[in-house]
Amino acid sequence: MLQVNVALPSGKRNSLSIAESSKVGDLKRLAQKSFEQGFLRLVTAEGHILADPNQFLQAAGLKEGDHLTAIVQQAKMAATDGAFAIWCHGGDRIVTWGRTCSGGDSFAVQDQLRNVQQVHATMGAFAAILAD
Repeated sequence: MLQVNVALPSGKRNSLSIAESSKVGDLKRLAQKSFEQGFLRLVTAEGHILADPNQFLQAAGLKEGDHLTAIVQQAKMAATDGAFAIWCHGGDRIVTWGRTCSGGDSFAVQDQLRNVQQVHATMGAFAAILAD
């Protein structure tokens, strides 16, 4: 098990224990649960953002006792005539719900929705603007 120290800018901190074979997304979910915050961005002591949820912790350079800062992100929302979308700027996921014909099902494109900057809505669809 790997012990990682995670702190919010407010000073609240938790020591998290996670399997060394875990991925960044696993650590992010653990931190979100620990701090009871739905949207967090993890940043290393060197200022690197842990953005790829599929990257293994070892590949991300995390070691025993490392210190991370968890930045709470403000969720944003968009709506079509029959569906809703929620995301965070620079996030790796968009959650949609509502009528499928109005954009309420984004499952088929979730793997393409990385580094989302904005989401625009029309009457019946969403368009995600990505960083790249």
